[in-house]
Amino acid sequence: MTAPRRHLFCAVLAALAAGAAHSAFGAASPSPGDALRDRIRAAAPGETLLVPPGDYDGPFVIEKPLRLLASPSGSPVILRGDRRTHVVAIRAPDVELAGFTLRGSGRDLSADHAAIHISAPRAFIHGNRILDSLHGIYVRKAAGCRIEDNVILGDGALAAAIADPLAAGLRPGESELCEIESVQDRRGNGIHLWNSAGHLIGGNTISGTRDGIYFSFTDDTQVRHNTITGVRYGLHYMYSDGNTFEGNLFTGNAAGSALMYSKGLVLRANRFAANRSHRAYGLLFQSVDDTLVEDNLIEGNTLGFYLENSNENTIRANRILNNHVGLRVNDSTRGTVFSENTFSGNIHPVETSGRNAANTWAANGRGNRWEGALALDLDRDGVADLPHREPDLFGPWRRRFPAIGLLSASPGERLLRLIHGRLALPGVSGITDPAPLTAAPPPLLSTPAPAAP
Repeated sequence: MTAPRRHLFCAVLAALAAGAAHSAFGAASPSPGDALRDRIRAAAPGETLLVPPGDYDGPFVIEKPLRLLASPSGSPVILRGDRRTHVVAIRAPDVELAGFTLRGSGRDLSADHAAIHISAPRAFIHGNRILDSLHGIYVRKAAGCRIEDNVILGDGALAAAIADPLAAGLRPGESELCEIESVQDRRGNGIHLWNSAGHLIGGNTISGTRDGIYFSFTDDTQVRHNTITGVRYGLHYMYSDGNTFEGNLFTGNAAGSALMYSKGLVLRANRFAANRSHRAYGLLFQSVDDTLVEDNLIEGNTLGFYLENSNENTIRANRILNNHVGLRVNDSTRGTVFSENTFSGNIHPVETSGRNAANTWAANGRGNRWEGALALDLDRDGVADLPHREPDLFGPWRRRFPAIGLLSASPGERLLRLIHGRLALPGVSGITDPAPLTAAPPPLLSTPAPAAP
């Protein structure tokens, strides 16, 4: 037999052997992921697919209205990404995704890889557990989404130094597209909202991601009762108007919460607590206007509440407690009213950059409660009869020469503070409250943010 004929003969034998094997063992079964993709492709618009417990290899793309629900049996239903793109991409309106464990997204920041990537309106994402992914849930140019009761766990908190948001000059062009290449920014955000509006973000638990919730060009959204801990910025926020934050907990984060270049916000009954790195803020406003900050607890931070170039705000009935610096308000902030707030246990209650004459420290005849203030109240109306002067002793020198901070809370500093409270010392910056309260007002709401874990 010639060589070509011998080769042809061998090929025929191999084909016959393969055919025999196929007949003996049947066709290869599709993987669980392939079977689920087939179900998604075959489903009618609006249909509900109940997914039994198992491990499903992704990725998955949903391009029609659909309810994709994990079986409530109690055993995990895992959607596992291929580490090259999103685990689940939602490309159609009115998709519901609930009850799954999602893991293994791609890690390309420039491609916004996420466990759940949404680019169509009215997605309802709830009761999922997300881990081992870049971004947790990424909403891009999609309106009216509901993101509720999800647990999002990042790769862990970074111990690296955090840049001061004011000094770094955060630019939306970098952050919104996540193209920063430094090591500390190689992680994604828990929930990332970009160029969208009208969402409800409620009851989520986020830990160990880069930032907890990131807002950029996102308006008219309600953010309620979320817990965010162990991230860089608990709330990282810019160019977003008309949003409400109520009953959230932001604690133990490297840099606290930073809100910039926005207006018309409501922050009510949140807890900004224990954000204690060198550059940490409980709450930072940079160019935030016409905003109500009411009934929040700002406690145990390096700097409790910082306002710069933020105008016409109402700061009312907040408890600013046990911070290194309670409140820093620069003279670039104007037309802001502070009333019925409680300042207690702060090493430096107030820092200013000058006389701070453009803001008001009482409303409707009621000022604020200052720890150690003279409480002479002959008519017993709860308002002291004499104004209270809160000095910023050593402020400018302390910021230039940190060693002066060793005098903080010393007997000499307390004596100067007592004297200045009764007799204004020349050349000392600070604020004057014309109607200080003799007792701390009670919280306004009965359902505050949850306690720190």
